[in-house]
Parts: sequence; structure tokens; C-alpha cells
Amino acid sequence: MKNVLIIISGMAATGKTTFAEWLSQEICVPLLSLDEQWEKFGTTAIPFAQYWVLCEDKMIHSSPLIIEFGFWDEQKPVINELVEKYKYQAVNVHFFTSIELAHRRFNDRRKCDMCGAKPQILLDQYTKIIEQSRNFQFGDCIIYIDTTDFSRVSYKDIVKQIWHYTQRTK
Repeated sequence: MKNVLIIISGMAATGKTTFAEWLSQEICVPLLSLDEQWEKFGTTAIPFAQYWVLCEDKMIHSSPLIIEFGFWDEQKPVINELVEKYKYQAVNVHFFTSIELAHRRFNDRRKCDMCGAKPQILLDQYTKIIEQSRNFQFGDCIIYIDTTDFSRVSYKDIVKQIWHYTQRTK
């Protein structure tokens, strides 16, 4: 899987991080999650520029890479520049569900974080937060994953779709 960039995108609370972490372990490919970087440094003030430098450091060596975040369209030029510069195949796995369900999951997760210390947010606030990431799409291969019912999502089937695409376009 040389020169493959797997982009895991979608709204908050759709299962992106869980899948990305599983995928990274399953196929032994490094994962760069912006949320993880923020947690590592204890702040969301880490600029995207630093994140893209980390990505480029991996891509310079033609290493396959998984990136995960609620990306939005303004980030496409940077991703495109890296993909073209290092001649990568990009596969976008995009997670989605209804806004209402994602909002409920988001608030449920916030209840669990720090023993309920994070305040709940209203649906209209959540909609504003996720608006840009809801419809993100990048590249020629976009695999859509409906996470309305997590029990119906087959991680192995997603891997097969990624593998099929990367082999077909060599």
C-alpha cells in the first residue's frame, strides 16, 4: 500500500476516530488525527500548518498514511498539493448519519468526558459546528459509510473497498 493516503472524514460523532484507530492497527499504517494532536498538547490552538507538516514528513518517505478529522473544503487545496507533490492515491472514507443522531451521540460523549463536565450543546449549535465537515469529499475514490446503526458497519468490508480501489488504479 505504498503512496496511499486514506482520508477519514465526516461529522463529529459518526465513528471516524474509532474506525481510523482500528484501521491503523489492522493494516499497520500510521494514523495522524488532529484531535489526537490537540489532546497530546492539551490545546486546540495547534495550527493546521503543523498538522500538515506532520503529514508531509510521512509522505516524503512514500509511506502510506491515514489522516482523520472533520475536514472541510478549505483544507482541500493543502491535501491536493500533498497528494500531487508526492504522487499519492487518495481514498476518502466519509462517515455520515443524520444530524439529529450525531448531535445526540455528540452530547452523550460529552456527558462521559471528564465526568460530565463538558456542557451539552443545542442542535443548532451542533449544526453550525459540523456544517463544513458534513459534506466534505476529496478525490476520485469516496467510500460513504452510513453509521446510523454501528452494528451494520463492517470495517472489513471498508478495507476491501480501499484495497480494491488501490489495486485497480495502480
